[in-house]
Amino acid sequence: MKLHLVRHPQPILDKSYCYGSSDVAVAADTLALCCERVAEQLPRGVAIYSSPLQRCADLALALAQTLGVDRIALDSGLQEMHFGSWELRAWDEIPWADVEAWNRDLLQHAPGGGETLPQVAQRMWEVFDDLRRSGDDEGIVVCHGGSIRMLRACAAWQAEHGADAAPDAQALDAISLRAAADRRDIAFGEVIQLEIVAVAPLAA
Repeated sequence: MKLHLVRHPQPILDKSYCYGSSDVAVAADTLALCCERVAEQLPRGVAIYSSPLQRCADLALALAQTLGVDRIALDSGLQEMHFGSWELRAWDEIPWADVEAWNRDLLQHAPGGGETLPQVAQRMWEVFDDLRRSGDDEGIVVCHGGSIRMLRACAAWQAEHGADAAPDAQALDAISLRAAADRRDIAFGEVIQLEIVAVAPLAA
C-alpha cells in the first residue's frame, strides 16, 4: 500500500510556541496556497485520512474538493502529541529543567503532564494497522510532523518483524525511540511517500 503523508500548512502560531494537540487555525490564504501546491503531487479519487485538528482537517477538506474525493475519515489517533501544561506556551517560557527531564527519559516522562511517547506510539500503531487493513492500494494521510515520524517508525518496525507481527510494550518503546531519533525536518505542506505492507482486514 502506498501512503501519501502530508504535513499540515503553517498555522497562525509559529514554531516558538508549543502547540501539539492544541487546535490552532491556519490563515485562509496560507491554506489555499498549500492546497494548490499539495494537490499537484497527489492522486485523484484516493481516500483521505486526517487528524481532526483544524490545521489538518481544513486542508483535507480542501484537497477532497480539489481531487474529487468523497471518502474522508477524521481519526483522533493521528493528532500530534499532547503536551499537557506546555500547550500554547512559548518554548522560551517552559523551564529548561522540565525540557531536560523529558530528554533524559523519553519513554516514561510525560512532558507537561500530557502523553508519553509510547502512548503516542500505541495510538499511532492502531491508525497504522487500520490503514494497512483498509483494502486500499493508496491513501492520503493529512497529519502532523510527529505523526509522520511515528508512522514511518511503525512501518520500519513492521518491515523488520513481518506483516503479521503486532508490537508489545517493548516494541512500542523501540518504535518511540526510532521516531524520536528521526530528526529530519518536515516542512509545512510537504508530501512524503511511504510504502507499507497491506494485510487482510480483521474478521467481523
